[in-house]
Amino acid sequence: MTSANNPVPENSAASAAANVTPPLTSTQLKILLGSVFIIAACSLLYELLISSLSTYLLGSSVVHYSLTIGLFLFFMGVGAWAASFIRTSLTAAFVAIEMAIGVVGGLSALALFAAYVWTESYYPVMLLVIAVLSTLIGMEIPLLTRMVERTEGLRKGISEVLSFDYLGALLASLLFPFVLLPYFGHLIAAMGTGLVNLLVAFFVCWYFRDSLGKWRGPLLAGGLAALLGLVVFLMSGNSLQRFMQQRIYQDTVIYNEQSRYQNIVVTRWGEDVRLYLDGSLQFSSIDEYRYHELLVHAPAAFSARHKHALVIGGGDGLAARELLRYPSMESITVVEIDPAITRLAGKLPSLDKLNQSSLENARVELVHRDAWDWLAQPGKLFDLVIIDLPDPDTEATARLYTTAFYKRAARRLSGGGVLITQATSPWFASRAFWSIGATLEEVFAAVRPLSVYVPSFGPWGFFIAADHRLDNPAEPPDGLQFLTPLELDKALNIPADFSSEDVAPNHMGSLPLLRYYAEGWDTINKGNARP
Repeated sequence: MTSANNPVPENSAASAAANVTPPLTSTQLKILLGSVFIIAACSLLYELLISSLSTYLLGSSVVHYSLTIGLFLFFMGVGAWAASFIRTSLTAAFVAIEMAIGVVGGLSALALFAAYVWTESYYPVMLLVIAVLSTLIGMEIPLLTRMVERTEGLRKGISEVLSFDYLGALLASLLFPFVLLPYFGHLIAAMGTGLVNLLVAFFVCWYFRDSLGKWRGPLLAGGLAALLGLVVFLMSGNSLQRFMQQRIYQDTVIYNEQSRYQNIVVTRWGEDVRLYLDGSLQFSSIDEYRYHELLVHAPAAFSARHKHALVIGGGDGLAARELLRYPSMESITVVEIDPAITRLAGKLPSLDKLNQSSLENARVELVHRDAWDWLAQPGKLFDLVIIDLPDPDTEATARLYTTAFYKRAARRLSGGGVLITQATSPWFASRAFWSIGATLEEVFAAVRPLSVYVPSFGPWGFFIAADHRLDNPAEPPDGLQFLTPLELDKALNIPADFSSEDVAPNHMGSLPLLRYYAEGWDTINKGNARP
């Protein structure tokens, strides 16, 4: 208790007044809420960048998206808890944390690329990056809420901060797939996002500089240094991206593009030209004829007519090249979701020469749509349906190997028509191979497996399917490099050690094929025997 006889010491009153933080002005409040909007977008972008980059480098999108999201949420919780220990200098703490996020997040993709290329420790590096980044991110919202509540009160402060946080997340979810990844790629997108974080931190630091006290000088200097450093990295982003890509692939990278749908890389070593999509080999020019001759001419040997053909996938034009060998062929419809692939097939001289300019032929029609949606629409019937899609290593591709998809394709077959699909390796992913066969058997009356050895892939498998008997094949056309009547007979009589397995068909609800595929290739990649 104080009284006239016991006055409060003058220096104590001054000290107490100094510890009372004044409420924010209207402009300061708007700046902080705007910052919430921007940093929330950046935070989600880092999650998406790490998830998609890990999937690109290592496959298995379910694993990497789930792992990244789970770890982010956990360490954000750690960060929210750690923020409770910051009791003073909230603005300075927020600026410092934002600068750290900008640096770590901006260089995160570069660190992960480097870990993949030069070490065997990708996952420990991924864990470290996520732990540091998401812990810092988890500290942002608690600090901002405490800063805003001085003016708005706790209830309104939390509401406003979270509202802007969620709006920022929406912006990020739209920017990433439609703008950042297709046009800039992982490295530049990460660096650009980090730069935005740093700009927010530097702006807040400058605007609130009078309230930063002793921290003003170090924060301004540190922010400026971080900005300049990240700008240098960003200006070198394209060169760094090419350098990293070159280290991932053994051969010289002659083309690299990140389309809306996938990363496209073409390499060359002598006469060997190879196409990679999201890091997975699609073909090698030295032996692709083995794959594509069987893919096209095996079903043609059982088809009643060769007038109208449908190619699902096959944007490289190699299946169309083989179909054009038939003089009776009147139309070939190529349904390829990614226009970047068909554009590349025509403009890159090595690919255009390989496919013999097939996509420019008057009998070939290009359709750039998702085959799932396109097949759902009524349309013309085809004597041959050739499904040449990437392996079922993601949910998006695994659904194109389901009974639902094959039923849609079956409706577009003419009487006496035949369907074929590539079916991964019966040796390396045997359960996945036979699951595709079991799936087709639920749709078609007759199904037969085929296999061929392609040196750049190893043993590879296919299934042909129809509603008529698949026996007594016609002879393949003359002039092929590989497929003779004898080789076709060998392909139709697959080796005994590729024997059928008891596996589930691939249905939309469960997608067991995705699990079978991952199990098979994971076993091989770990150096173990065939599962």
